[in-house]
Amino acid sequence: MSGIGLLFNGVWSHYAFATAPKYRGLYRLIYIHDLTRESIASLDALAIPFQSNHEAIARRRDIIYEFLAAGGKVFVEGDSSPAWIDAQWSDRPVNNWWWVTEPNNPPVADTDYAHPLFQGLAPRHACWHTHGVYTRVPEGADVLQRNGDGEIITWQTTRYGGTLLATTLDPIVEHGVGQITHLDNFCDNLTAWLCGVRPEPGTMTVDADAFGIDRFG
Repeated sequence: MSGIGLLFNGVWSHYAFATAPKYRGLYRLIYIHDLTRESIASLDALAIPFQSNHEAIARRRDIIYEFLAAGGKVFVEGDSSPAWIDAQWSDRPVNNWWWVTEPNNPPVADTDYAHPLFQGLAPRHACWHTHGVYTRVPEGADVLQRNGDGEIITWQTTRYGGTLLATTLDPIVEHGVGQITHLDNFCDNLTAWLCGVRPEPGTMTVDADAFGIDRFG
């Protein structure tokens, strides 16, 4: 039984990540319109990736918060919506070239490396780029990352029973796309924190058979 439900709305990078040989034993794709209490009852955690359908998520808000109340973990990356999360996400320009133009000035300036999500990571592995900031978070939330202006990048709260962690980083999407090649470090930590099982060491590969791709030669 997979330990983590990955909410899915047809984005191919979500699918590539969840069906990759390295991760598919630990993640279960859950189409957002099929999200029910029963479909996640046996899971340890939910992952809500960047480029999700937040209108559909908002209509199922109670299911997510009941899951948290039962002690589950919920990870939210990229953007979000105050229609279902008690926080305000604000767009910012994405800097994809900081390591070329300003290698000593990454988008994230302050990280809590004591948190299991970041333990053992070099600063370069704890940040690649960000998709905005959080201008409001739940009262009493722990801030785990800030940018150079002091704005919130990553935070978590246990006020709902389980742990809700949100970040404007996008590890699942970028790992699925394969554009950033060092994300095994972050995504392995993320997986272990969510379900208690660390994936086998090594680089994520995409399973062509999961896409119905014919092989020739």
